[in-house]
Amino acid sequence: MPEAQSMTILIVDDQASMRGLLKFSLKQLGFANISEASSGQGALAEMQLNKFDLIISDWNMENIDGLELLKTIRSNPLTQKTPFIMSTGNKDRERVKEAIQAGVNNYIVKPFNVETLKKKIEAVIGVLT
Repeated sequence: MPEAQSMTILIVDDQASMRGLLKFSLKQLGFANISEASSGQGALAEMQLNKFDLIISDWNMENIDGLELLKTIRSNPLTQKTPFIMSTGNKDRERVKEAIQAGVNNYIVKPFNVETLKKKIEAVIGVLT
């Protein structure tokens, strides 16, 4: 059982309001070590400096979108096993299938609540303590 307080999480979203909402929700679940990136490029830079236990990334972003970020992370031996949850406002099954083929661990459709977020995280990393 992972201890939420000791885990490090990277939130990747080009909208500051979504990053803030996600960070607030994660704090309600007991997470304290939360970093943010406003782009896929920023996320890759953060990952060169820090190791993360979980990445939650938006799909639709400029330059490097969530899917490209996921593929880049999965292609790097140092990060390929990092749990990755994709957040999206799109329920298109083909896009979800594409993310699964690229190695996403789970996905969450916006808008979502804290309980849904908790279930998605627990499905990926195990029950939180």
